Formats: sequence, C-alpha cells, structure tokens
Amino acid sequence: MANSATNEQQLDTVRGVWERYRAFADTSWRLKQEQGKWRRFVLIASVVALLAVPFGKTFERYHLEVVSSALAILATALFALIGWLNESVLGDGSDQPWVKARQTAEGLKALAFRFLSGVPPFDNDGAISSALKQAEALAQAGGAPDVVPAADAAKGIPPAPITIQDYLRLRIEDQIGFYEKSATEARVANAKLVRSGRLISALVIIFGAAGAALAGAWRDIWAPALGAASTLVTTQMAVSRRRFLVETYSLAAQKLRFARITFEASKRTPSDEVALVASVESILASENAGWVQQMLLKPVVPDGQGGGSPNGGS
Repeated sequence: MANSATNEQQLDTVRGVWERYRAFADTSWRLKQEQGKWRRFVLIASVVALLAVPFGKTFERYHLEVVSSALAILATALFALIGWLNESVLGDGSDQPWVKARQTAEGLKALAFRFLSGVPPFDNDGAISSALKQAEALAQAGGAPDVVPAADAAKGIPPAPITIQDYLRLRIEDQIGFYEKSATEARVANAKLVRSGRLISALVIIFGAAGAALAGAWRDIWAPALGAASTLVTTQMAVSRRRFLVETYSLAAQKLRFARITFEASKRTPSDEVALVASVESILASENAGWVQQMLLKPVVPDGQGGGSPNGGS
C-alpha cells in the first residue's frame, strides 16, 4: 500500500473526506428512518380504513348505527389522510433524498480508502489535491447534509497510513459483514410481509368457501375488504424491494470473498495489493450503482401476489 504523502498529510486529508462521509451517512439514515415510519403508518392506516368499512356495515346490521357511523367517519378521515400522505410525503420521488445522501456517502467512503491505498489516480504527488477536489465535487452533488458531532464525524475512520491488513479488515470484512446482516434483515422483513399477505388471502378463501350460509350476511361485506387488504400488503412488498436486496447483498458478499481469496492465494506483492483494492472498489461501486438504480425505480406489484418464497428473486 503506497501513498506519496506524509503520514500527517494523509491523516489530514482522509479526516476531511471522512467527516463528509459521516455527515451524509447520518443524513441518509435519518431520512430513511423518517420515511420508513411514514410508510408503516400508511400501511397500518390503510388496513384499518379498509376494515373499518365492513365493520361498520356489520354493526349496522345489528342496529348499532352510532358505532357504524363512527367507523364510517374514521374510514373517510383515514382515506383522506392516506391520500394526502401518498401525494405529498410518499410520492414517486420520496426515496430520492435518502438514496442520494447514501450514494454520496458511499462515494466519499470509497474515496477515503482509495486515497489511503495509493491506487490510481492517487499514486502520485497530486494525490491530495485530487482527493480533495473529488470530495468537494461529491459533496456538492449530494446537497446539504446534517451537522454531526465531532465524535460521530471521526467514527470508524481508517488509520493513516493504511496497511493491507487494515484494508482487509476495515474495508472487505466490514462490507461483507454489512451485506450479510442486511441480507438477513431483508429476508426476515420480506418473510413477514409474505406471511401477512398469506394470512389475509387465507381469510378471503375461508369466506369464499363458507358458501351460501354466509353469502347473504357476511361474505358480501368482508371478502372485498380482505381482498383489498391482501393486495395492499403485496404492494408494500414491491415498495420495500426487500427481495431485490437479498440477492444483491448476497452476491456482493460472495464477490468480495472471492477477491479476498484471490489475493490471499497470490504472492501479495505491491501490484497484487493494488489489484485487490481496484477489484474491491469496483465491486462496491457496481453494487452501489445497481442499488441506487433499483431503489429509484417506480415499484410494481410483484409476481405471485405475496405467495412466493421469501428467498425468491427480486
């Protein structure tokens, strides 16, 4: 691992890049959490609103008009609120702010490791100037991030100078761990949505199979509402894109492992180290680009209507 700058120059440069990385990473996390809360609220409120209608009609048949009217008002209010949230808060471009912030953060993080590793174009006397210019360009394109405390700004900063063992541990092993953890979380979350969709679909089947005994009294009220709720859950699966994340994260982890094994089987010369860094950063850049493209696509209802395996394709 070679960098022509002095240790102090490397540390000062990477500190400036890393502080920006942490700012955009924290901003992305905050924005994603906020949007996730709104999405969960909309999903729950939508199901409640859908079920409030048949509940109201059921109570009406028992001559409980006050309760029925209250549920009708609740459903109307929730549908109005959901419509506003979908239009103003969770529209087609609602993912862009946090995705853009994370994309910028990943670019700055990669820049820090490439600079410290001294790979082209950071293998000459102009490395510091080139790194700072790239960091400025990335930050300007990313917009205005949150202000983070000094302790958070330096969190996880790699050492300067960096050794190949540092790179293996802090870059490759750390990313493999992130991908594996994220793939597991996405798989579990997708499985929960699948089970929810199947449960509601099963209720639809039960009401449909109950036959004439329920046809006149309840099936005409509940089956449409439950069918709509099932569709709503499967649509949420498409919005979350968790099935896609399971595959992309797992594949990226496999590629990183192969790059590490290839290096460990080499003679570990300086050229082998440069090749390793170039390969790893290329893998991470490709994964990030594909992830960004997928996240900004307008979601569609997936095949299978919620009945597929949680390990299925994305």
